[in-house]
Amino acid sequence: MKMTHKIIHTKLFLNLLFALGTASIAWAQGETATGQVNGQPSGSLYDYTITLDNTSGSVSIGSFWYAWTPTISPFFYLPSTPSSASAPTGWTASIAANSIQYVSSGIPLAPGQSIQFQYVAAFSPSQLTGDAGYSYVYTGGIEGDPGALVNVQTVPEPASSVLFLAGFLGWVGCRWRLPKAAGVGQNHV
Repeated sequence: MKMTHKIIHTKLFLNLLFALGTASIAWAQGETATGQVNGQPSGSLYDYTITLDNTSGSVSIGSFWYAWTPTISPFFYLPSTPSSASAPTGWTASIAANSIQYVSSGIPLAPGQSIQFQYVAAFSPSQLTGDAGYSYVYTGGIEGDPGALVNVQTVPEPASSVLFLAGFLGWVGCRWRLPKAAGVGQNHV
């Protein structure tokens, strides 16, 4: 009788260890994502496009709360409340103070896939600094699971990029002409 109890306890203990081991592996394979936001001027407003990439190996993303986190206060990070927000077919968008909730209505973002969301606001891309990119993705609905932090990166405004490119090309042009004008690097016969 004692031997039977010992075998049962050992099997129970091993099954418990196995269950805990597989649960921790499944938990460690949670949602992961990267994102970027790009803003284009449109009159006195800016049209923004967020590209969200699901970088997890096996977990779909069912919701995305942009410019909001559950753990870092003050929670809502956009400079002001957007005037509108939209999502592709199969997703809904709703403005929540200075943040936006994008939720799948049946077509979650599969691993390795990307999706684009839009919103319109009065602030410029240069104002999306500091914590503005802090966002959360969830496997299910908003706050339906622990979720994962995503820092959505802001793409510089086109004017800034053009100025940088013009400066760089000017610098290259000066460097290219300097040696020829000074006679450096030329063969003298």
